[in-house]
Amino acid sequence: MAKLQMLSFEDDDIVARRIKEQSNYCDVAHLYVATFGICQVILHELSPIDLDGNGRLTICANVEKQDVSAGYKNWKGAFNVSTYDLDLDTSRRLYEFKEFGEEFMEYVANLVLDVLTEIDDANGGKNRLAQRRDEIMQNLRDCGFEKKILLERHSKLSRDRSHRALVYNCFGQKVGDALKVEIVSTATGEVVASKWDEDLPRCAAGRKSAINKTGWDGDTFHVSIGRPKPFDSISVKVE
Repeated sequence: MAKLQMLSFEDDDIVARRIKEQSNYCDVAHLYVATFGICQVILHELSPIDLDGNGRLTICANVEKQDVSAGYKNWKGAFNVSTYDLDLDTSRRLYEFKEFGEEFMEYVANLVLDVLTEIDDANGGKNRLAQRRDEIMQNLRDCGFEKKILLERHSKLSRDRSHRALVYNCFGQKVGDALKVEIVSTATGEVVASKWDEDLPRCAAGRKSAINKTGWDGDTFHVSIGRPKPFDSISVKVE
């Protein structure tokens, strides 16, 4: 059975088109982008999890769409994905948020956990999400709906052993699924330089798996990104 690898929202097509036009195509995936990082935090909190045998779950907003029945659909056998169509009131509420702060993150996290719990119950409740829901939600609040995971394999000591480069995979509403490099003095433990991915939030899953190689070149640490051929990089120089 497949573990859940991708969890995301999908905009209502008609509403999304309207938002694109009103923003002069600066906002091209409104709900997807706003919720992406939160979904990744929740997924990381629960992983590994076999929800229903599918590797992907998409939660779909429905405001203007016609003839859509709300609820869970398992497309295993045809596409090996699952979808959950939100009802009209819930979909409208998501689009009513003008800011993506704590209230929004709390609302989205509760909604996602409701959906996941319903799907888990429909598949026998083997993950006990109904019983664990309050604990999971409190864990999300405690971490501020953000995750910062050290990638030890890609973190390296400089040749003169004076500095250590720490590579993190970070998740959250503001950053999506992004990488961050921090250069730490081995003598003091102080962070002397740091750099994020460009173009935050990054709203494509698997940034960690895209790392090609990391290493020091003199006083500069490089992260080469892209497989099989690098197409991006992060470089941090010790000042």
